[in-house]
Amino acid sequence: MTLHTQNSIQILSISEQEKIMDHWLQDRLNQLLPLLMKKHNIDMWLTISKEYNEDPLAKTFFPSAIDSSRRITIFAFVSKNQSTGIKRFVISSNKKFEPFYSCYSLQDSEDSFDGLKRLVDTYDPDSIAVNTSMHYAFCDGLSHSNLEYLGKVLGKQHANKLVSSENIAIDWLQTRLDSELDMYKELESITKEIVRQTFSNEHIIPHKSSTQDIVQWIRQRVRDLGLKTSFYPTVDIQRKEGTSDRIEGTVLPGDILHLDFGIEYLGLCTDTQQLAYILSDDDKEPPAGLKSALKAANKFEDIFFEISKEGMSGNDIFLEAVKEARKNNLDAMLYSHPIGYHCHGAGPIIGLYDKQESIPIRGERHVKNNTCYALEFNIRQFIHEWNKSVPIYLEETVCFKDGKMQYFTDRQTEYYVIDPEW
Repeated sequence: MTLHTQNSIQILSISEQEKIMDHWLQDRLNQLLPLLMKKHNIDMWLTISKEYNEDPLAKTFFPSAIDSSRRITIFAFVSKNQSTGIKRFVISSNKKFEPFYSCYSLQDSEDSFDGLKRLVDTYDPDSIAVNTSMHYAFCDGLSHSNLEYLGKVLGKQHANKLVSSENIAIDWLQTRLDSELDMYKELESITKEIVRQTFSNEHIIPHKSSTQDIVQWIRQRVRDLGLKTSFYPTVDIQRKEGTSDRIEGTVLPGDILHLDFGIEYLGLCTDTQQLAYILSDDDKEPPAGLKSALKAANKFEDIFFEISKEGMSGNDIFLEAVKEARKNNLDAMLYSHPIGYHCHGAGPIIGLYDKQESIPIRGERHVKNNTCYALEFNIRQFIHEWNKSVPIYLEETVCFKDGKMQYFTDRQTEYYVIDPEW
């Protein structure tokens, strides 16, 4: 059954959510994982996770009936000598892992690592990928103690075969099935609907509501829907008489409200930034200068979409987009990031807010099909009505599919408008 909620937002029941996520997991294990093992030439991939100190990758392997490692759980994926597909083992007695994995039974007096040693001996892989990484937190889930003990258990015969799983792990985390991308449209629609409900006189009263009041309403609304926010939302103000670009406090007529917000649903995250304008007493619509600035921000989005091509690195896109923005007399900052299981997800960084330059390592990764991004940026434009330069912050959850960037929903091209009196 579907849980119907007020104000046009519909959230699936827990059982329906779990059915979808389990279907995705089965398809990812059957279709995606063998391709990645072959692509990265990995004979065996291990994920060793402790209860209450979960490996971020282990969480992406759990079926819905299992929510933790229960002491210790070891996933072992084997491709060596497999003509088709791979073998998927889990060293656990929990039969709810099946049919996603084969439970590898321990013999008398064996612990999980003894069983793992026996499995490694059986398949004698040339390479054993483990989750260690200097640059990506979600690829660095193997604890120091488990790494040391693993080396001891494997001994000289196998310990020197250990390699980082960073590359295969990033591809596993960032690559989305077509069915996941289809559902992402629903996630983004829900996100935008919550934004629409937020930017209304029902929840924002000029001279009374504060930025923190709005944040708390959003957080409660998301919780009431049975969802999570993908990060702690923020609301700030751009004001004609403001002393800085982003201020907090009580909302006043003539303010621009800037909301940075996302949800987590079905194991995936969204991240969006949207803008509202509080009409002044003599306003019927936002000032022409502010409307022009929003159009300039949309122009930069167009530039980003036109430039982004398959195989380009994050740094390539960043440099080309900023260069093209200058040609179009746009004062732009670009700081976009991958998104998926994690809000700041696996894949190529496209600029950083505090480093408007090429980013070593993380910016060198290439854009690939069936990956998702938070197109996050700002442009700064002089507003004649305010007699100063004003930043316009926007962000959209987008995907790269069929060789091009694509929106999941319509982007923001007009301000949400809130009346000065209610």
